[in-house]
Amino acid sequence: MAGRPVWLRTGFRPIAEPPLSPAATGAALVGALTLVVGCVLVGGSEEHEVMATAAPAEAAFDTSELTNWYQSTQGLRASIATTVAAVRGYLEAQDGAGLQPRCTQLAAETKAANRLPAGPDPQANGMFTGGIERYAAAAQTCAHLFDGTQVPLPELQSQLRTALADGDTSWESLSLHTGLPLAQAGSSTVTSAGSGGGTRAAGGAPATLR
Repeated sequence: MAGRPVWLRTGFRPIAEPPLSPAATGAALVGALTLVVGCVLVGGSEEHEVMATAAPAEAAFDTSELTNWYQSTQGLRASIATTVAAVRGYLEAQDGAGLQPRCTQLAAETKAANRLPAGPDPQANGMFTGGIERYAAAAQTCAHLFDGTQVPLPELQSQLRTALADGDTSWESLSLHTGLPLAQAGSSTVTSAGSGGGTRAAGGAPATLR
């Protein structure tokens, strides 16, 4: 028996640990509950934040407002569409006498369109103003056909066609975005001034662009 640890000797009884007091037991229980509740609250908060981040942003405007705004621009959009169609027709006919006043008209219409109230949807409004800007650029390029700008005639005509096409693209995108139809061009009669070979019509515009 000698040499054996005390706790292995026969008859040795370990001293029992005193039981925890009710106050200590209660404190431990409260601590455990606090930890569990804290974890639940933190986890719930994080989950809520993740869901809020993942949720799509709600539209900041009423779709009926977008519809009303788009329809309110119908008259001017139709007028511009009619003028653009006329510009294209006179350009293809190489009729300078008919083209110049249409380009002047297009410039005036784009200025009027810029004074319209902004739309309720920033994206739709950007498409609308984008179209106006391109049509205004077309009108300015067209004016250069008659003001002596030192740019080759074919290059100016190409720029004019491109600007008109870009304006169409912006307003086609606007139509798709709103789910509403494009404004249609009204009737416009385009007549060729013939092959006057550089003769000039009233106002100094060349009868032909060739």
